[in-house]
Amino acid sequence: MRGYPRQVYEFAKVRMEQTSNNTQIARDIKNKFGIDNELDRIRRFVSRYRERLKIKAKSVPIKRLFFDIETGYHLVRMFRIGKVAYVSPEQIKEHKQIFCICYKWQGEDTVHSLDFRMGEKEMIRQFIRIMGEAHECIAHNGDRFDVKEIRTRAIYYGLLMFPQYRTLDTLIKSRRYFNFASNKLDYIGKYLGLGGKKEHEGFDMWIKIQENNDEQALDEMIKYCQRDVILLEDAFAVMSPFIDHNNNFAVLTGGERWECPECASSDVKMFRTYTTPMGIIRREMKCNNCKKQYKVSNKTYMEMLTKEHMRGAEL
Repeated sequence: MRGYPRQVYEFAKVRMEQTSNNTQIARDIKNKFGIDNELDRIRRFVSRYRERLKIKAKSVPIKRLFFDIETGYHLVRMFRIGKVAYVSPEQIKEHKQIFCICYKWQGEDTVHSLDFRMGEKEMIRQFIRIMGEAHECIAHNGDRFDVKEIRTRAIYYGLLMFPQYRTLDTLIKSRRYFNFASNKLDYIGKYLGLGGKKEHEGFDMWIKIQENNDEQALDEMIKYCQRDVILLEDAFAVMSPFIDHNNNFAVLTGGERWECPECASSDVKMFRTYTTPMGIIRREMKCNNCKKQYKVSNKTYMEMLTKEHMRGAEL
């Protein structure tokens, strides 16, 4: 395990007790100690070191689901090839199916997989139940693709889904808050030093699965999909302090409105005050645990000061 200065190990140990986010810890180490290694390499070191020491961060009852799906294609009957302006639904010989769904829960190491060898209907039934357990579901292009694809196959089989899920789409966030040269997950991962997607043989893998029922190709696709889920969680962890979130986990888990909406930590501080053009005071807060920056009303901030004062008086 040796290879970093002793101070890095001590710092990592303290941070591992504070947060389960190994990517954030790796980023803190890289910035604090000026280490030139790729972020993904440092993250793997933190993961191995945590496993060796068996350190678990303070448990926060947040269930955040990261997932990705791989689908097949429509088989259609065509009279000609080349530029085709329109393909009629009547030309579809075989509708596309979902080949596999891979997912993991935030803070856990295991990436789970479901695939259509269990039957596509049963695969979707199981994943609908899993989505229902999550406080938030995260996917890259999930709002426009993954969730709609799952819902489309669910209605085909008569499986009920909620009309809406609490989701966060990292593609939408990357387009809104950044100006990456590309918003593809592979590019974002490489740009952030997290590594890219797993390489595969290309479209031939899809052909082998859909038309030849090649189980070896399906196993390879599952590994590809699992890597996407890991990359998705790592990219989200790095992007998290820079973006607004779609959920307030502090309030959701029974905390206070001034606590961190991302990790629900109470180790927060106010670092800036500003006013709106109408003269309304706003407070900008920063979480010392996950580095998230967020805004609260002046009333909420004053409630925090009052509670801290009362706690100090009791001591």
